[in-house]
Amino acid sequence: MKLKGLFLTLSLFTLLTCTMAQDDYYSPYKSHEKWFGSLNLGVNSFWGDINDNTNKLFPVTPFQSSFYKNRHFVLGGEFGKDITPFLTMGIAFKFANVSGKDYRTSREFYSYFNNEIVFAFTADILKLSKVRTNWSFYPRIGFGVYGFRTRLWNSNSGELLAVFPDYLINYELEQKVADKTPRYYYTFAIPFGVGVSYQLLPELTLYFETSMTWVNQDRLDAFSSDIKKFEGVWTSSLGVVYRFDFPVVRPKNVAGSQVYDPALKNDNLDKKYKRKKNRSSVIFKPAKSHTKSAVKQKRVKRKKFSIKNRE
Repeated sequence: MKLKGLFLTLSLFTLLTCTMAQDDYYSPYKSHEKWFGSLNLGVNSFWGDINDNTNKLFPVTPFQSSFYKNRHFVLGGEFGKDITPFLTMGIAFKFANVSGKDYRTSREFYSYFNNEIVFAFTADILKLSKVRTNWSFYPRIGFGVYGFRTRLWNSNSGELLAVFPDYLINYELEQKVADKTPRYYYTFAIPFGVGVSYQLLPELTLYFETSMTWVNQDRLDAFSSDIKKFEGVWTSSLGVVYRFDFPVVRPKNVAGSQVYDPALKNDNLDKKYKRKKNRSSVIFKPAKSHTKSAVKQKRVKRKKFSIKNRE
């Protein structure tokens, strides 16, 4: 049923996009137009088994101490293209550490330099509604992989409980300080969220996004249980986008072949120019002068001629 629902949603979205593409406002950009690159910096928090129940983005506020626990900086970026005025597609990445602590069981974990690489899509609701403004509000979704390596220990005794993807049970933490599991474990991930942006310049945009990355693995915290079916990382970030167009490269003539170039199209302008040139008075006869002095001289000559005729 889930696959049927997903297929139906994608089919409706494709049909809606194709229908809107018939309108000039929704028509796709050319291949060399509207590319972009972005960088962002934010903070994250873990959502899963080994976690303080109060350590969530909501309903906790920045005025509570639990809001600042087990947070880590996130560096992210994206390279992509505006498909239409409201639809974008790109390859996005994130790098960050992730940690969590359960104060009831004294379990604590730390995940080192996790990385996320996904194909991301956004749809601007305001541009989709033809609202003329520098602001944008958009949902965001992506599909890709999430790589991590995690160590789990008892915060009271210091006993190392587990290391994922390599399980190492009942080792002293002091003996395993340098052991950070040299290899990563990669799994399927779906980031989804919302964002708002403001266009400062035609090529420069400032944005804020908040999103959750669902991870298809219950051992992101190196602990598997049925306490929470959903594990992931919540990220809120602030970033900047730079848009640009690639230069149009015209193909060069290859020996023995002819390449059509619209700039060299025979529009018969040379024949029209020759025809006007032949009819012009510049080469074959002097041009008639229409200045005031010339007109006065002509009138004087006409008067003299008329007087002579009378005589």
